[in-house]
Amino acid sequence: MTICARRTFAVLGSISLVALNVGVFAFYNLWQIADTAAINLMETASGVNPAALLPHSNLMWVAAHGSILAVVALDVLAIAFVAVAFSPRHRRNASGVRAASLSS
Repeated sequence: MTICARRTFAVLGSISLVALNVGVFAFYNLWQIADTAAINLMETASGVNPAALLPHSNLMWVAAHGSILAVVALDVLAIAFVAVAFSPRHRRNASGVRAASLSS
């Protein structure tokens, strides 16, 4: 793979990760706003109205928090991959492997 193709894939991968982060955090914030509004509407001065709650709120809570956890884990893995890929030790090993394969 050429250097230009690697850079293109790296840029596209970075843009995809940023878009995924924005989308997941937007979903989480919108869910949080809707859940807070539903809870505040449920707790009226006259008592508690459970019909005002969001349907399947526990499942939505798990989905919202699970998606945040998955994106954070993906970000940590991406940062670790970049750190390993650009470490001086990895570059030295990669250049040694290339030189050995070209000489034989």
